[in-house]
Amino acid sequence: MIRRRHGRSGFTLLEVMISLAIIATTIFALLYMRTRAIEHTGSAREMRILWTLLQQKVGDFDEIAYDDYKDGTESGSFEDAPLDNVVWERTTEKVEMTMIEKVDDDHPREMWKITVRVIYTRPDQTQRKVQAQFYRLLKEDDAQEPPPGGGG
Repeated sequence: MIRRRHGRSGFTLLEVMISLAIIATTIFALLYMRTRAIEHTGSAREMRILWTLLQQKVGDFDEIAYDDYKDGTESGSFEDAPLDNVVWERTTEKVEMTMIEKVDDDHPREMWKITVRVIYTRPDQTQRKVQAQFYRLLKEDDAQEPPPGGGG
């Protein structure tokens, strides 16, 4: 003969509290991970915009004729930038190549070192910066006048 227990069946208070603690911990961990994912998405968006603006400025300065470069720093802001408080800064300095002999007057031992920075000041006053650095040598094409007649 089988005897049945006359006690109550179900979970004890301790078991319920432990399961609630596990569920709460899991929910908080998932919310934290979601929040971090949103922050990283915003940060990646900022970086993409800043790199695009930097490429634009590097392209602008690459169009300048060699003889129009001058030592110093220049800065400004972007019109219609997707982010507020974004500025650019360009530093140009003449560098002499001491390891190379001067061939003739058309091929000097000088080049320009150009550093372009894009700086974004966030609403919390922290800054995010991206920069590119390139060198510009005098080429024969830069020293000569363009051929007459133009194209197209």
